Amino acid sequence: MATIRDQQSSAARSITAIVGVAAVVFLSKLLGLGREMVVADKFGTSSEYDLYLIAVMLPALAYGVINFASYYLLVPHLTRLIQKTESATLWRSVWGLFNRSILLALAITVLIMLAAPLLMRVWAGDHLADDYEKIIFFCRLTAVMVVLGTSEAYLRALLNSRGVFTWPAGGYIIENAVFIASVLVLYRFLGVGAIVVGLLGGMLGQNLFLLARLAPFGALRQYRLSLESDHLRGMVSTISLLLLIELLNRSYFLFDRYVAVDFGVGIISSLNYSQVLVQLPDAVVGFAIASVVFPRFSQADLASQHNGFASLYRNAIVGGMLLTIPLAAFFYVYAADLVQVVFLRGRFDANSLELTVNLLRPYTPTIVALFVISSSLRAAYGQGWVKAVFWLAVIALVVKISATFGLPDLIGYPGITSATSLSQILFAVGLLALCARRATPALTANLASAIGRLLLAGAIGLLAGQLIAYALHVYIDGSTLGSALLRLTIGGLTILAAFAGAALMLGFGNFFALLFRRKDGK
Repeated sequence: MATIRDQQSSAARSITAIVGVAAVVFLSKLLGLGREMVVADKFGTSSEYDLYLIAVMLPALAYGVINFASYYLLVPHLTRLIQKTESATLWRSVWGLFNRSILLALAITVLIMLAAPLLMRVWAGDHLADDYEKIIFFCRLTAVMVVLGTSEAYLRALLNSRGVFTWPAGGYIIENAVFIASVLVLYRFLGVGAIVVGLLGGMLGQNLFLLARLAPFGALRQYRLSLESDHLRGMVSTISLLLLIELLNRSYFLFDRYVAVDFGVGIISSLNYSQVLVQLPDAVVGFAIASVVFPRFSQADLASQHNGFASLYRNAIVGGMLLTIPLAAFFYVYAADLVQVVFLRGRFDANSLELTVNLLRPYTPTIVALFVISSSLRAAYGQGWVKAVFWLAVIALVVKISATFGLPDLIGYPGITSATSLSQILFAVGLLALCARRATPALTANLASAIGRLLLAGAIGLLAGQLIAYALHVYIDGSTLGSALLRLTIGGLTILAAFAGAALMLGFGNFFALLFRRKDGK
């Protein structure tokens, strides 16, 4: 009984922390959505914005790879190190590794600047050829984000390892606020150059914000320019595999934009807008859950805390899917109204709306897959299962490439996002099987049953949403903003109610109860 009460109390504390982080992340992501709305208003799905998205590809890829690989490496490493190491030794090791990574990021930045004229020709189609020099110029400018992203990952990992979650989440508020202000003030003078200023200025502000929170821990006073790190030798193989995994996982858009160029102006921009919407739920729910449980995954010792790890992983997956499955159903059924409310203004016109909706619908299963992937990656990395994750990422990328070059020939440009959904679902299933089987054999059947019931509840919610959508378009017809908002509100509540009712009947009442449990567990 004591063990059960301890697990319930631990789950309640985790949910409290998750809700706190989610609230801050939600505010930051609202600003992030606001920044995309500003971009849509000022640039729409224009050739000019296509040009920028092509230019930023290589810097964004390098940023994503180093930022996420560094974070995934450092959280479990620092969590264990903080428990065992004296402060002076800890910071010497941390800053030595930090300095090495910044040097690597600087080298990659310079390499991108030098290689841009050669590499960018692969993606600059005929309709962008006249602006090739601009593509090179923006590619070189945005390459600075590699260094800023590397620094941000280390600062965020240090704070998370110290049990600080809401402040790092708040850093994105600073980043998005600076971005929005820069675009609104400078777009008339700089065009898409205002996006570059906002991007780099926002990331710099985020880094300064995180540094301010690290100051009370004494980390800044103990900073040294040394490259020494007592623990680096044992981490080299892990670092290499993490970089490869992130390179595989974050290279999808290279193939998307290569294929999208052949479909003409606006497809690349529409792909970006649909990606923003699909990634929003994971950016809030997934980020909050994963940030809080990542250090706990790293602390769990399967040899002595077998059931603890299994319970933590199951609760994270099931709890997240309870939120993301109805969201995926909502996004699919009401894609047109959603895109209209969020983006339809200024230079984002009716043609932009049609392109984005057609790309968004086949993309919606990725909402659930992304959450499963983000939580499962942290569980796997926390236990050191990096090599197995690497091979799963290889398989997923092979599927992605094959489908990206095959499906558009069959179903047109929506095949691009269909290919991503297919590969991400496969990757998510593989990670689920990996974590469940290695945790405990019983967890595989337990999770399979829970996910099957959740998908059934999701199907009921989807059906209810489709039925009410037909009625709404009869009684609340029209393309005005007010009618679209009303359809979204009624349709969203219907899907949520149908899903929640089905989930309760299918045995998930305990998870709903945890959401309302106070900090004291009552």
